[in-house]
Amino acid sequence: LHNESFPSVLCVVTFATFNCTPSQMTNVERALLMGAFTIAVATTITGNMLTISSILYFRQLQTRTNVLALSLALADLLVGLLVMPFASTRTAYGCWFYGRTFCKVHTWFDYTLCTSSILNLARRVTGATLVAMLVLCWSGVVAYGLAYLLEWNIAGIEDSVQQTTCPDNCPVFMNVQFALTNTLCAYVTPMLLMLAAYANVYAMARAQARKISIAMLQARSADAAVRSRWSVAASEPLLGYASDPVVWEVANWFTYINSTMNPILFAAFNRSFRNAFYLIVSGKIMRGSYRGTDLFSFNGSGK
Repeated sequence: LHNESFPSVLCVVTFATFNCTPSQMTNVERALLMGAFTIAVATTITGNMLTISSILYFRQLQTRTNVLALSLALADLLVGLLVMPFASTRTAYGCWFYGRTFCKVHTWFDYTLCTSSILNLARRVTGATLVAMLVLCWSGVVAYGLAYLLEWNIAGIEDSVQQTTCPDNCPVFMNVQFALTNTLCAYVTPMLLMLAAYANVYAMARAQARKISIAMLQARSADAAVRSRWSVAASEPLLGYASDPVVWEVANWFTYINSTMNPILFAAFNRSFRNAFYLIVSGKIMRGSYRGTDLFSFNGSGK
């Protein structure tokens, strides 16, 4: 008999009281995966804290463009603090240990912060455009969260959700209407912004080839991340099939790692940020005033 109260998928009681899909990993595989996730989380948090500290401390980095870089780093830092640690245990153990309410909150943070991070990648904007983009990014976080907390994403498909998942799996489901809106707001819009960024970058290429390399790399990695994530998210309700859980996890972590890579790209391809990171990590800013340092020409031996 097919009862609405019980899922049709295989669920097992594991870790004492949690009802989840059985994990296919060995203990060794799980330990290795958690080790890799721990490194990724630590790198994400440390790198983005360095970026935020650099912009707030060094006057040379306090430019209009870097306001967006600051917003980007804040979104990426929140991904490292609020999304990746909990997602890592869900991926490694195949189970959600933090309750159904926080499952909704985590999904909210997950999808909105990753998209907000990507939307902050524009360069060379006017003051009005800057304000508009910041308002768009962060108001979108709030609006999207309300939709998930009120369960608009599963309106009309509640029975299907019960039948196709275990109680403690914390999956993401979307009805067709939500998927269409989702695709427009979190896939089409970032794609258009990335295309605009490409056009802007190529226009500056001859005069500032070295300076813009970080913008190109960030745009490419963000574009690839958002395409992989939202292709999986939107295709299921629209095409009527369920993706392999491994595909979901790979798409999720591809997006998370974008938040890990942004500070690394800053350090690798922007001399001013690289020198700012050096001054902070080496502790030099604790032994003197470097706020007004010319970071571009700084050679490490002094101001």
